[in-house]
Amino acid sequence: MRDASKASAAFWQALDGKPSLNTSAKEEEGSYDRLSSHYDESLVLDTAPNDIFRLVQELRRCLAELGVSAEDVKDRNRDVESWACLIYGSMSAPSRTFHDVGHVFDISRGADCIQTISALFHDVIYYTIDGGLSTAQAKVLDGVIVEKHDDSAVSLSETICSEDKHVAMVVTVFGFNPGQVLSPFKGLNEFLSAVLAVRCLKETLHDSYLLRIAACIEATVPFRKADENGRTPLDGLHERVCKANADMESGLTEFQIVLAIQRAADLANRDVTNFATKDHAQFLSNTWKLLPESNISLRSDGTGHISSFVIALKKMLGFLENLDPSDIYGSYQNEPSDDVMRNLTERARRNISIATRYLRVKVLGLSLIAALAELTGGDAPLIMFVRGMTVDEPKDKHSHQNMKKAMKAGNGSAEQKQGNSRTSYIANFGTVQRTSSRRDCDEEVYSLLKCGRKVESKFDLINSPVAAYLYGILGDTMCDRSFDFCACPMDSTNAKKLLDSLPPDDVAFIARSCSRIVLTRAEQLIGIANLYSEHCPSFQGNHQQ
Repeated sequence: MRDASKASAAFWQALDGKPSLNTSAKEEEGSYDRLSSHYDESLVLDTAPNDIFRLVQELRRCLAELGVSAEDVKDRNRDVESWACLIYGSMSAPSRTFHDVGHVFDISRGADCIQTISALFHDVIYYTIDGGLSTAQAKVLDGVIVEKHDDSAVSLSETICSEDKHVAMVVTVFGFNPGQVLSPFKGLNEFLSAVLAVRCLKETLHDSYLLRIAACIEATVPFRKADENGRTPLDGLHERVCKANADMESGLTEFQIVLAIQRAADLANRDVTNFATKDHAQFLSNTWKLLPESNISLRSDGTGHISSFVIALKKMLGFLENLDPSDIYGSYQNEPSDDVMRNLTERARRNISIATRYLRVKVLGLSLIAALAELTGGDAPLIMFVRGMTVDEPKDKHSHQNMKKAMKAGNGSAEQKQGNSRTSYIANFGTVQRTSSRRDCDEEVYSLLKCGRKVESKFDLINSPVAAYLYGILGDTMCDRSFDFCACPMDSTNAKKLLDSLPPDDVAFIARSCSRIVLTRAEQLIGIANLYSEHCPSFQGNHQQ
């Protein structure tokens, strides 16, 4: 039977990190071997025809590994089915574009059975994003919270801890108090997901396993700092698990509790492993998957307005600019090791750096479009201005990699092969050939803007023609200066300031290009193009500020 070290290794090797739980795993390894005598291979389906059956398969396998006999697992078939349907129904909601069923399968790959069960349940509740609890969720969580629909506040019941010892255990693990207002940014979703898991499983698993599952889910509350005394979130979790263990008389030894916290740290790190990927295009694609979850206007298929998209990108930019990479991953008693933590943190730092620069340029490009829209009739669906700006390059993974290789071979060779110059990258409108001496830009960011993210999205192009065009001309310094005028919502005053902050010939070029797409505003856009073709004298002045 796999111990936690072996379960973790396969997952982390994909990131060139090899964190493994130390010799403390030996004690539980024997108990897993003993429990494996109950395991019946016939309980595991050879193939899972869909995600619900895959959830059933994983739940049955994990119950067997945790000592539930084959006969008892079969007796629980209806329960397992209902749990799988609850997980699937919750994570298949229209609001779930990143935190979906695929996410839990991704982070549980190679995990041990406690981690796998925790992973399956840890994102079941997304209270704000999903618009509250579903009927099925509310039934399981009956009596746990008090919902105030007038201000959307959610509070923990004053009496639930005295009425339900298992809820009281989860409350202790999370460090909450009866009557407390629960914040979606400080564990509301994870707490309710943990309570739901424990209530589903309490008649099937021993309290010691329920406690460890609750600890795993608590650890997935992300991006927390150490307190003023230097105690990390995992240090605090250890203390609270010790208290819950004593209160519940669960029978865990100190050694087993330490292993439980290390297991929880590993699952929490898996949950945010995207930050440490070497594939920057994939990191951006996952960032784009997150956008519709917190921005309802982006859930439609291309009908969202320009202003809505800029607001969503600015919110994500603000989050990433304020995110400390050292707060993403956690370690407990050298698991994972210092070397692995440094590696993960540095990779996260690079992804965040690329994403913030990418987002700033992306916001600038969209704000330019918003300014043109404002001056020609007002805000409009993004698809009116941008969807016509397509590129001729293939959009799969291999084409992105081939384009990057071509670019490394030299600007001339890459661009000639692709039929575009570095700074005339509005495809289908590249009749004007330009050259640029700007080199104060990140080549990786430029490649991502030009070649695209890894995965298509419903609300945006996979690549960013206008942003790539501007970045190639302006570079970082001048983009940052113009960024100051990216007001949202855009108004006529800021629209003119933004256009005046950019090279007039390029404003004219983009305005004229848009006139060929937005036929209902063609006359006004050509007027703007003609105005800026006269080389506005304000351009130099704005950039000298």
